[in-house]
Amino acid sequence: MSSSVAYDPEEILGRKEQDIELVSLGAHLAGKRVLITGAAGTIGSALSRAVAASAPASLVAFDHDEYGLYTLRGRLDELQANLQRRVVLGDVRDKARLRQVFMDERPEIVFHVAALKHVGMVEDNPAEGAATNVLGTRNTSDVACEFGAQAMVLISTDKAVRPHNMMGATKKIAEELCRARDMDSKSSTRHIVVRFGNVFGSSGSVVPLFAHQIERRLPVTITHSEVKRYFMTEREAVSLVLEALHIGINDDDSRGGLFFHDMGPGVLIADIARRMITSKGLRPNVDIPIVVTKLRTGEKISEALLAPSETAEATLSNQVALARGKIDRNQVSLTLNGLDAACRLSDEVAVRRMLNNYIHADVEAPAPIRAQDGAANSAMIVEG
Repeated sequence: MSSSVAYDPEEILGRKEQDIELVSLGAHLAGKRVLITGAAGTIGSALSRAVAASAPASLVAFDHDEYGLYTLRGRLDELQANLQRRVVLGDVRDKARLRQVFMDERPEIVFHVAALKHVGMVEDNPAEGAATNVLGTRNTSDVACEFGAQAMVLISTDKAVRPHNMMGATKKIAEELCRARDMDSKSSTRHIVVRFGNVFGSSGSVVPLFAHQIERRLPVTITHSEVKRYFMTEREAVSLVLEALHIGINDDDSRGGLFFHDMGPGVLIADIARRMITSKGLRPNVDIPIVVTKLRTGEKISEALLAPSETAEATLSNQVALARGKIDRNQVSLTLNGLDAACRLSDEVAVRRMLNNYIHADVEAPAPIRAQDGAANSAMIVEG
């Protein structure tokens, strides 16, 4: 598909990118041993470049994508020729492989980006989604704790909020697993959870799809005229991860919460289609038609950053909030055990049933964001 690089995120999203200084945000990684799972993907690659620029003691890029790692290695060598780095082929589902890498490299900071993220693919392949997103997260957490990592940062998604699909359910379980472990006073490894919206131009998102369609003068397809999503740029995504890590490891009171970004109002996917068409000097529905198809299985009209049962607190960062909510640890444990057995057997029916059982309706009204230490109290959009 065509690259989305040619499109200006500010023009397409209809807002300015937040002021970001990645060098200062990454300063606390200087001299640290860092490992990134899913390092070859859109976010993993952007995060790898930011970490490399922060003068870490070492950087391990871990992914199952051979070509992606090959490309990333070349990019890192161009950016930081003297960086002590290692690119490792492996899958987070393979705990023995993970354990060997952790034994060799002893990472202090772990960014867990690896996941199956495409809603439709995971909907059709729930056992694969659970094996990677749930069991892979447990494996990464297990070895991070075993080898004494200071912190593991889980990258989650707004689709984990009152999930309507298999992918969202797997990420909700992963969130709650990590949050439960973060509250374990016996563990020296912090588990910091970060909840994303959509990242502009990331693989599998609408932007590369629309770019592909526009370049070939094909109809641009949207699933519903009112579908709305939260979007952030790559730099905003990386800054959220780095800020969340910094806040989390310096604020013990944040244990058990999760961090998310104020990304402004949601954006209509139809508006993104129109702006992308006009940015190329073409006319929507004249030169290129916009065709409404239908909602896919598990797709919502709109997403939310915060569930009604979750509360949100402002942090010392004006752009990052901390969400809290109840966790049923027994349910997390039972579901993990059941998914482990079902995934080993590739039992799609059992996996789908367990994920559906895990999804429960939130009926409580959300509490307002509580200001902290004079930090700005910015409004966050909540799904009702």
